[in-house]
Formats: sequence, structure tokens, C-alpha cells
Amino acid sequence: MLTPSEVSAKLKIQPSTLRKYSALLEQEGIQFQRTHKNARLYTDSEYIAIESIIAVVHSGKKSLEEAVIEASKALKKNVSVAPRERDSDDIAAATLNEVKQLRIQLQQQEERQKERDIMFVEVLEKMQQKIDVLEDQQKQLLAPVPEEPELDASEAPLQQEESEPETVLTKKDTRSLWARIWNK
Repeated sequence: MLTPSEVSAKLKIQPSTLRKYSALLEQEGIQFQRTHKNARLYTDSEYIAIESIIAVVHSGKKSLEEAVIEASKALKKNVSVAPRERDSDDIAAATLNEVKQLRIQLQQQEERQKERDIMFVEVLEKMQQKIDVLEDQQKQLLAPVPEEPELDASEAPLQQEESEPETVLTKKDTRSLWARIWNK
């Protein structure tokens, strides 16, 4: 297996150019092996495919896209034949490596899910607190006003003038909750 820096040095291209060609091959369905840091690793056949892409593009006979499609087809043919040529130890090692990568991906996915769950619970708790506050405000607005004790007859006319606003308050308010909160 070759590292990206080894392939770049051998082909005398920039690492960014190698990444571009590799990404185009991946779009065509080619799967590169990866390191634990998610860097691509290149087999000899993948190295040869990239080398052929560069040669075809520099010759001017085909576009980059056409060269990539041609190289990916050649790689796919090699992949179907390659397992018969490999010995069982190589196959077992490749399978084990793939299982390890899948475990890492699964673990990362589970961690992201836990983070999302925690954020979701926090948002729900904040919403519940806001609902509780609104319910308390609604109870305060709808609470009955205590009646004042009756006054003697000499204060009755004065009480009548003052009681008019009180009767307005004791009438059932049919405005919406938000209209009562914002007093509109």
C-alpha cells in the first residue's frame, strides 16, 4: 500500500491534484482503503490507474472525465479478478481492516446520536420551563378578584362609581391568551 505522499512523489504531482483524481474515482464507485486518520491508501492497481489518467489527460486525446471513467472501469475489472489472485491472509487482513473501520464509523455515529439526544432533551426542558411560566401567568390573569365587603349606605354611591371598573374585571375575559398577556 502506498501513502498519498508516496504516490504524489512518484507521479510528480501535487497532493491536491492526487486528492482531486482520487475523489473523481470515488465518484465512479472506486473505494480506497483508509488509514485510522481517514487518509487514502493506494494499491498498485490504483496507482497505475491514476498514472494512466495523468498520461491520457496530458496526451490531449481525452478529457479528464473520460480518462477517469476509463480508469475506473479498468479498476473495477481488476477488483473482480483480484480476490482469486490474492492469498487468504491478504483477504482476511483486508476484511479485518474493513470491520475495524466500520466499528469506528459506528462508534462515531453513536457519539453524534448521543450529542443530538442531549441537545434535544435540553431544548425540551427549556420549552417545558417556558410553558410552565406561561401557565402560571395565565392562572394569575384568570384568578378571580376578591370582593370587597359591603359598605354602609352613606358610602354606597361612592362605591357604585368605584365598582364599575371592578365589574369589568370580574367579567369573563374572552380575549386570547396572548392578547391578555400583552394587554391588547
